Amino acid sequence: MRWKVIGITALTAILGGLFSMNSSEFYGTLSKPPFAPPSGVFPIVWGILYVLMAIAMIIYFEKEGEKSSVFTLYIVNLVLNALWPLFFFTLHMICFSIFILLALLVINLILMGELKQVKLAFYLYLPYLLWQIFALYLNIGVCLLN
Repeated sequence: MRWKVIGITALTAILGGLFSMNSSEFYGTLSKPPFAPPSGVFPIVWGILYVLMAIAMIIYFEKEGEKSSVFTLYIVNLVLNALWPLFFFTLHMICFSIFILLALLVINLILMGELKQVKLAFYLYLPYLLWQIFALYLNIGVCLLN
């Protein structure tokens, strides 16, 4: 399971990077809400978050065994995570991207409900949830301002 988690998480990171290739140009043209970080912050944060997510899932599966329902939630999370930059940065569907983030937030709240059985996995996943909430704030702000 360890290599599955690493592989699909890495694939998602690569897809997100591909969909965000010209993001700094596009992001630079947008009006942004207060506290919006510069575009250079995003790849660093996402790199850290993907590593934390993968470690959290590996720890969870090593303690709890391979639960297909949890793995499915993680896959859905990653698919939505890859779709967001596609819609936001590539297709410029800024306001629609909010719905992807809302779905992602719901999926991850459910997933974290499962992860709470393994405290370390839960706490390693928490920064990702907090970043999603911040991303939702940013996305709504950009939608309203543009």
